[in-house]
Amino acid sequence: MLVLVLLPLRSFALDHDNLDPNRPIGMEDAYAIPKGEIGMEGGVRFNDRREGRTRVTFQPQIIYGAFYNTQIEIQGDLMSDPNTLVGAAKSGDLHVGVLYNFNTETISLPAFAVRVAMELPTGVNSKGVDTQMTGILTRSFGRLRAHLNAGYTILGSPQGQERPGTYRAVAAVSYPLGYPTSFSDTLIASVYTRESDLRGQRNHTGIEIGLRHQLTSRMVLDGGLGTEFVGPADRAALLGTIGLSVGF
Repeated sequence: MLVLVLLPLRSFALDHDNLDPNRPIGMEDAYAIPKGEIGMEGGVRFNDRREGRTRVTFQPQIIYGAFYNTQIEIQGDLMSDPNTLVGAAKSGDLHVGVLYNFNTETISLPAFAVRVAMELPTGVNSKGVDTQMTGILTRSFGRLRAHLNAGYTILGSPQGQERPGTYRAVAAVSYPLGYPTSFSDTLIASVYTRESDLRGQRNHTGIEIGLRHQLTSRMVLDGGLGTEFVGPADRAALLGTIGLSVGF
């Protein structure tokens, strides 16, 4: 919140076609928000698991275009019971990350970005600093945009049967709806797989679909649904998200 106080008051547009993680599904494009822009994003996500209680997560986040092609992110998820999870995600952990976009896509090269992030152990039963690195590619084919995300998370203090590190890969497409008569909606779909948090279990593998709708020049509403069709016994039967992003 400090940056909100220190920066002069300005107004920026927020684009429904700029894709950030969990707004509304677990993928992103390779572009940072413009230098000087601030976005406040929040959403509620539910995970109806095949075994165990349904979990609800509140996801407040601030993103800031600190430099050209560079975006700083601060996030802190708050989860309902059971909020003591295995793996990197813990309720109340502080997430700090930086995304850097190396290039705009050309005829021969996709756009490429890298995100480096840390999960600080401020949450429930959280130990150690977890680190993440993700590579992101975005390439356009007419109005259709294709995205690849591949990342690896290293746990600072794995417990019991927790893996010391896990990988995650996502393939996604996004498409603006309504052209040339409408310019306010983007449809997103993805398929993903991520290594299970515990040794000996199968990968979580599933699909998600979402929609981002431009409410005003500074506000974007998003919603999404998904399911995991392969994975451990407590994998998600139904995932859902609804959220709002506001640009300043």
